[in-house]
Amino acid sequence: MKATTNGLGAIGGERLISTKDIKKRTLKEQYEAVKRKTVLSHVMKYGDMDVTRDNFVKVLKGDKKLESNEKKVLRSGPDDNVFIFFSGFGTTSYIAFLGGYMNAMELNDTLAYMHSKKKFNKLVLYVESCKSGSMFKDVLPSNMGIYVTTSAKEDEQSWAVFCFDSKIDVCMGNEYSYEWITDSEQNDIKKRTLKEQYEAVKRKTVLSHVMKYGDMTMESLPVGKFQGHYDQLLHRNGTIAAENEEEHEAARRRLHRALQLGHIVKETFRNIVMDVTTHHKPTIKGLSKRDELMCFRAVFDQFRTHCFTIQQAS
Repeated sequence: MKATTNGLGAIGGERLISTKDIKKRTLKEQYEAVKRKTVLSHVMKYGDMDVTRDNFVKVLKGDKKLESNEKKVLRSGPDDNVFIFFSGFGTTSYIAFLGGYMNAMELNDTLAYMHSKKKFNKLVLYVESCKSGSMFKDVLPSNMGIYVTTSAKEDEQSWAVFCFDSKIDVCMGNEYSYEWITDSEQNDIKKRTLKEQYEAVKRKTVLSHVMKYGDMTMESLPVGKFQGHYDQLLHRNGTIAAENEEEHEAARRRLHRALQLGHIVKETFRNIVMDVTTHHKPTIKGLSKRDELMCFRAVFDQFRTHCFTIQQAS
């Protein structure tokens, strides 16, 4: 059994759909196309309002109540290999869902639960988000049969690509995800190892540092043990660039807005740091990693409530 998931639920299978196809199809047509082509895994369809932290956890845990509501969940056991792909917003020790967030301990506790309940033989997790390494560094144990790669180190941004199509005005992907998907498409993943894919993606991802965590003894396993295999290679579009003055002006306005917001966020952080360091004494006693993350969670919740959310500041 192979299953993959991202911020929009679980999608897995024999072939991925190209950006060219995405432009032509409605969401319903896209879902039906992926479902038809998926043989080795479950396709899990979740609408916008269903894409929550709680549902993500329930999908991974195989929640019976969610399944009874005609939502697909991960039904795996001790003989199954599981592949999970998450792509979304992130910040230090957090990944974001619509209307909610998941911190590092919550994600790692979910993985530990899956391990304790024998929900997999081996599990591979690819995570694309800013500062995604912070979800696992010094947190994920190396003895649970879980292998993770992330798009960025714990303290750096992750970058989008294919961003300048004026007809859709969204980025079609991100550098890390594009590279691992391309690597799977262009190689025989029944022979390509996890280590070989990691090293290739790390080398080709130039805007951030791809990292790995967890059980390094799994690196010799073939990618195909987790991602299935593809019947054919896909054709992809090249980078889409602005072609006229109108597109250049729209891009300039977006950049200006982003720089303005970035300045506001930076000043807000500076003021908070000045206030805290001026009026409060630092904690002398060292904290465990778990206590440190719980403390950070309290600060994070206050910041997003009274200042900015990840989406607003990204």
